[in-house]
Amino acid sequence: MFNIRKFFNLTRSQFELAKFTFYLLTPISVMYYVGIDTDRKFSVPGYWPDPDTLNKIPKEPYEIQAELARMRAAKIERRKRLEEKAKALGISPDDEDNEITETSTQAATTETSTTA
Repeated sequence: MFNIRKFFNLTRSQFELAKFTFYLLTPISVMYYVGIDTDRKFSVPGYWPDPDTLNKIPKEPYEIQAELARMRAAKIERRKRLEEKAKALGISPDDEDNEITETSTQAATTETSTTA
C-alpha cells in the first residue's frame, strides 16, 4: 500500500499539520471561489424572466380599481362566450335549473319515503 508520509518524508506531527491545513483550507477555498464573481460563473442567460414582462401588482387605489374593472370585463366577456357556445349546442341555463330542481325533489321524496 502507498504510504504518503514516506513519499514526502514527513514526520507524524508534520503530516497531521498538513492534514489539518488541508481540511481547514479546502472549504474556505471553495467558498472563496464560489463567492467571487458568481454572476459570470453561474448565470444562465435567459433563465429569469425580464421584469418588464412580469405581472405588476397594483399598489395605488386607482390602479386597483382599473384592474378590478378589467377583471370584471374579462369575466363578463368569458360568460357571454360560454353562453353563446351553450346556445349553439342547444343547452339553455333554464334546462340545467330544471334538472337540478327535479333531481333535488326526487331525492327529497326518496328520503321521506325511506324514513316513513
